[in-house]
Amino acid sequence: MKQLLLRIDDDLHRRITRRAHRTGRSINATAAEILAKGVADETLDARAELRARARRLGVLAEGCVPETQRVTSADRERALETTEGIGPILDRLWAEGR
Repeated sequence: MKQLLLRIDDDLHRRITRRAHRTGRSINATAAEILAKGVADETLDARAELRARARRLGVLAEGCVPETQRVTSADRERALETTEGIGPILDRLWAEGR
């Protein structure tokens, strides 16, 4: 988990603190939730950006997949098992623009 040091004005801090007390949560948890909601659409934008990049590189598979090439549940499970833990590595590479 990452840590973020953020300078905010006194009024914003007061409002976040008030909400935290009202909901019985920590200021940190409250601020994290507000930030997460504020960038929720970024996940969709990142996915669209990745698809556009793959399309430009000619590696995006689009359209209908023939029945003979459909992925089975066993194929899916095998793919998940063999790529377990790779998410953070891909996130770092993506952030670096590679």
